[in-house]
Amino acid sequence: MRNSFAHRRRAPGAGFVKTAFWDGCSQFCQSILSWQYHFRVEGSSNVPLTGAAIFIANHQSLFDPVIHGLAVGDRAPRPMAKEELFKVPLFGSILRGLNCIRVRSDGGNREAIRIALDELAAGRTVMIYPEGTRSSDGAVHAFRRGVELLARKSQAPIVPMGIDGAFDIWPTGRRLPRARGRIWAAIGDPISPVEHMALFADPDAGLVQLQQRVTTLMRHCRTQLRRGSGGAFPAPGAADGSS
Repeated sequence: MRNSFAHRRRAPGAGFVKTAFWDGCSQFCQSILSWQYHFRVEGSSNVPLTGAAIFIANHQSLFDPVIHGLAVGDRAPRPMAKEELFKVPLFGSILRGLNCIRVRSDGGNREAIRIALDELAAGRTVMIYPEGTRSSDGAVHAFRRGVELLARKSQAPIVPMGIDGAFDIWPTGRRLPRARGRIWAAIGDPISPVEHMALFADPDAGLVQLQQRVTTLMRHCRTQLRRGSGGAFPAPGAADGSS
């Protein structure tokens, strides 16, 4: 249960009004996703109750900033979202309500990184997508270096998350989401600063290991969705992998 009056714990310095507005937007989105897509979250106890945290997840659809923001809802994270999405009627208003950080499509994101580091330095949380863009086939693709940069400079724990179902509902290239489908999110164990320093001793190998953690969580969600829908969702595809 979100408590706007606990804003000093949830988002230090953000203030009651911002936290309450975020709660209002998230409750609205929660109602829609739960009713329309049977949205479920697993592993909520892995969300740190206090302090900075970097939430990372796979990126399947335009819904993702909303999905991930809701999944770790008590901490009112600032998700990153492409700047053009803020121009979409209603959807852009929701992104602003969720306090999303604008990310430029041309890759010039020094300002987005600065904002994220300021949030973490203040003891708040951010949500980033290490793939850098939406998946073209629903599978988890190679991670970029931004997560390693944020983790190294902020010394904040990394909290991995996997989602599934969103790709089938709103894949790349589709103008509007499908009316049918299901969405599941799973939050994994936090990776402490000591652990991610060791993880990124070899940055390339560390990013591969981080990608594997998120892939494992995503495939767990995939199993849960099929079990709960009698195999109706999601459709077989690249996200199933070779295993």
